[in-house]
Amino acid sequence: MIGCRLRLDAGASFAGRVAEFVLTLARTGTLHTRQAYWLRLAADEITTNIAQHGYGGRGGVIDLEGGVETDRVWVRVEDDAPPFDPTRYDPAPRLAADPALREEGGYGLLLALGRLDEFVYDRVGGRNRNILVMRRTPREGE
Repeated sequence: MIGCRLRLDAGASFAGRVAEFVLTLARTGTLHTRQAYWLRLAADEITTNIAQHGYGGRGGVIDLEGGVETDRVWVRVEDDAPPFDPTRYDPAPRLAADPALREEGGYGLLLALGRLDEFVYDRVGGRNRNILVMRRTPREGE
């Protein structure tokens, strides 16, 4: 397994660092362009929501760890913000509203997480843990 880690300050601009972290994993794991895009988008949505909503824009720590295994590329995102399970987020009320009256935003998690091959949320040791997974086809010789 190939792995790497990244610690972010949620009070600073970090989108470029998240993108580079995920795209490096995707290249190492030879993910298809579309898979790399969706994995990067999901990681960006999770980390942005943690910074904006979990920490309320006041700053905090977001830890990323990623790995490439024979059958998958994964990214684990952990934070100390209040508990939030993205799989329980229900966009139905937003979607039911008249389009002219809908609030902006609120759809990124729905779109991004729906494109992953696997997503797991857990609360471990007082921290939120989000695991994002894309399956890969091994290269010859692996």
